Amino acid sequence: MQRAIQCLPALQQKAAALISKLKNWREMFAPALAASALVVCAQNARAQTASAAASPAGTTPGSTPRVTLAPGTAQSTASTGGTAQTPSAEAPDEPDTGLTFDKVFDGQRTLGTSGLSSLEGSSGGGIASWATIGGYGSKKSMGMAFHYSYVSLTNYTDQNVGAVMGFYDRVEISYSHNFFRTGSTGRKLGIGHGYQFDLDTGGIKVRLFGHVLDKTLLPQVAVGAMYKHDGDAKVIHAVGSKHTDGADVYIAVTKLFPKLGLLVDTTMRLTKGNQWGILGFGGDRNDNYYPQFEGSLGYLPSFIPGLVVGVEYRTKPRNQNFTPESNWFDVYASYFVNKHLNITAAYVSLGTIATYRNQTGAYVSLQTGF
Repeated sequence: MQRAIQCLPALQQKAAALISKLKNWREMFAPALAASALVVCAQNARAQTASAAASPAGTTPGSTPRVTLAPGTAQSTASTGGTAQTPSAEAPDEPDTGLTFDKVFDGQRTLGTSGLSSLEGSSGGGIASWATIGGYGSKKSMGMAFHYSYVSLTNYTDQNVGAVMGFYDRVEISYSHNFFRTGSTGRKLGIGHGYQFDLDTGGIKVRLFGHVLDKTLLPQVAVGAMYKHDGDAKVIHAVGSKHTDGADVYIAVTKLFPKLGLLVDTTMRLTKGNQWGILGFGGDRNDNYYPQFEGSLGYLPSFIPGLVVGVEYRTKPRNQNFTPESNWFDVYASYFVNKHLNITAAYVSLGTIATYRNQTGAYVSLQTGF
């Protein structure tokens, strides 16, 4: 302890000498430091002047310059021709990611090329599936459509709701639900007054090649598949159907000839569906897949843009002894108000359904989308 106390005077002397040297260094380098500060201030002033000169007309000096955004970059918009400007270091508050509704659903395809909505949910005619891809999205975006259809027959009614989504004008995914009501005929059939059959259908379609509307004669060709589920197992088996679930596969060829104003479609379908699945699949007479034909012809009168009138025909399998089926036929008129609204009306002849013959009536459908 005593030795430490003895060392204190020497330490104080050394500290005083160090402080004295620091004062001398400060006096020596003070002019250089001041000059450096002046240089930095001058450089900042020149940078602010250049930024103000790069600002567009009407922008106050010192404010953030206008920028043109691209994904992941921000570049200054030069107001002086041929003069390169330094990009602003200040990032925008809300960068534009480039993902907008107009880009996801660009609606670039021609009016009518999305087709109508079928009873099974896929794009096409009322009773036939076409090679069209639902919605109006181009090869770089998507499209979507929703529909409601009502069919009033001699002894039955059917309501159908569904949606379809198209991806890049290549793939279509669809869904529909049918509410098939028997009304007073249900009591006569022994299943109860107003009995309702429910059918869910999910579908997928892929365009292989071609386009429905282009300058070539090559048609649009697509393949599709549908999975269907009927929720009425007890009644389905009672009428002789083998299954409540089934699948359809099909290939469709569709082409529009604008100079002739003619739309042509032909589709081949493999199915075991009884009344398209409302009465189950397969039966006591047949439980195998056989090809069925679907065809559509449409005429587009040049004096009424947006109007299509035509006919459709569809063959049906004969799987049940209890209720033989008839081929379907319709005459339709469809008006495309715009790409967001389509109205279809038709006269339909569906033949025999559940032992009751001559099932004819009216078909109305509304479709909306983008």
